[in-house]
Amino acid sequence: MSQEMECMCQQCGMSSHIAEGDIVLEDPANVELKLLSKLLVCQNCGGQLVLVGKAGDEPHYRLK
Repeated sequence: MSQEMECMCQQCGMSSHIAEGDIVLEDPANVELKLLSKLLVCQNCGGQLVLVGKAGDEPHYRLK
């Protein structure tokens, strides 16, 4: 059984839950910003998604 991960749109801020097995990172070496592949986009606006953490867990956002 695959666990769901929470992803957030960088444009509109909408949160989505995606199965862990379906997630492909743009640059797996980047530990600061885990952008999802451009094939996985926001269902609301089409913006690029960033991995936030496990669905249901308290997210750890980084503010700059």
